[in-house]
Amino acid sequence: MAAFRLVYFPPAASHFSHTHIFLPSPPPPPPPNPCLISFSTKPCRSNLQLFLVRAQIESQPTVQSESAEEKVVEEEEVSKTRLLVQNVPWTCTADDIRPLFEKYGSVVDIEGLVFVTMASPEEAAAAFENIESSEFEGRILKLNWAKPKKTKPSTLPQPKPMPVHNLFVANLPFQAGAKDLKDFFNDDNANVVSAEIIYNDNPRRSAGYGFVSFNTKAEADAALVAFQGKEFMGRPVRVARSKRFLRQETKATIESESAKAT
Repeated sequence: MAAFRLVYFPPAASHFSHTHIFLPSPPPPPPPNPCLISFSTKPCRSNLQLFLVRAQIESQPTVQSESAEEKVVEEEEVSKTRLLVQNVPWTCTADDIRPLFEKYGSVVDIEGLVFVTMASPEEAAAAFENIESSEFEGRILKLNWAKPKKTKPSTLPQPKPMPVHNLFVANLPFQAGAKDLKDFFNDDNANVVSAEIIYNDNPRRSAGYGFVSFNTKAEADAALVAFQGKEFMGRPVRVARSKRFLRQETKATIESESAKAT
C-alpha cells in the first residue's frame, strides 16, 4: 500500500522598512505539527460487487464430460426389440397380451407379462408408439425400452466316456433281463457298469446273449476267467472278449461275436 503525505508550511512574513503600510491582521499561526493526510491505492470492491460475481459463477451450468466409450455402453444396454410393459392387469396372461402387440408385428417372446420381444426394431418401435399410454382393460399401459436379455453360455454336459472293456455273454436264459445279467456279475464284485440283452423282433424275445461292460481291462479280464461256465438261472454261460460296445456294433459283428462264443 502506497501513502502520500501533504505537509503545510506557512509563508514567510513580509518585512517593510521606512514606509508604514497598514495591513489586515495576519492569519492565526498554524498548529504545532503539520497536518498529515493518507491515501490508499489498494483496490476495494463493495459487497454488492462481490455478491454479483459470485451469483454469476454459481448460475453457470456444470458441464459433465462424457466419453465416447460411455455413450456406446449406454446405447448397448438398451435393446431395440425388447420392451418393458408396466401396469398390466394382474388377471391377464401372455395370451391376452400377445394379440395387442401382434397388431404391429411378430411377437418373438413374452416373459411373464413384463417383457415383450418383437421380431425387428421397426416392429418394436411401432408397438411402442401405439401402445404407450394406451388403455388396456381399464389400465393405462406404460412402455419402456428394456435391456437385452442375458443369455447364459450353453454348457452342454460332457458325454461320459463309453466303456470299451466289454465281454460277450452267451447261453443266457430267455427270461433274463439286463438288470438280471448285471446283478449276476456284480454279486461277485465284478464291477459291471452296464449290461444289455439282445432281443429279436417279430416276436420280440431274447436272443440268448448279451454284453457286459467294465471300466478297466483288468476288471474285464478277471470276469472272463471267473464267470466262464458259471451257472446263471440254471444255464452255464459262455464268455468271450468283445472289442466294442453293442450300440456301436453292426448286425454282422454281433453274429460274429456270437459265433466266437459258441
